[in-house]
Amino acid sequence: MPEISAILLFLSTAFLLTVAPGPDIVYVAMRGLAQGWKAGLVAAFGLVTGIFVHIALAAFGLSAILASSPVLFSIIKYAGAAYIIYIGWQIARSGPVSLSGDTDSFRLSRIFRQTILMNILNPKVALFFLAFLPQFVDTSSEHATFQFLLFGVLFQLVALLIMGSVGIFSGALAARLNNNSGNGTLLTKFAGSAVMALGAFIPAQELWDFITEN
Repeated sequence: MPEISAILLFLSTAFLLTVAPGPDIVYVAMRGLAQGWKAGLVAAFGLVTGIFVHIALAAFGLSAILASSPVLFSIIKYAGAAYIIYIGWQIARSGPVSLSGDTDSFRLSRIFRQTILMNILNPKVALFFLAFLPQFVDTSSEHATFQFLLFGVLFQLVALLIMGSVGIFSGALAARLNNNSGNGTLLTKFAGSAVMALGAFIPAQELWDFITEN
């Protein structure tokens, strides 16, 4: 069992990493903004569930195979980028947020599945946990795999607390804006466009790097 000091250090680091502005927080916020607080909260649960898949892969060493295969890494990365753009397009085409918090145009189970798949198709998440978690694990211990999974679960709990709060807050904000302006369709188009931009950023960044290096 890891020492309490190591666990506290890990929790502090996980909090800072999760609360920092990044694609995951933006995605959850846009879900809440476009489709209500329930959708934002479910998106947070979906991200955390997807994280567990990566943690399990890293714990059992399968992520190392992904890290050693540039071709496989690129295929999964671009597939993930395309899927994010597709999700953003669907969000943009959805109806305005209901003040009751319902998501008639997007079933919550569908949002949950989409978010899990989106996170699984992000190989950078796998490599992050492959690099991050071992910093806190005693690799010489015969219980190293258990420690790996323990820290992974703790990271999930921190991520769920932060992401869930963001989803609920953004959904509540969207309801307030809709109530005041009545222009919920504009919010969904903005949120969908932001998610599509997240997906497009991945290949665009690599294209720019290729152009500047050649």
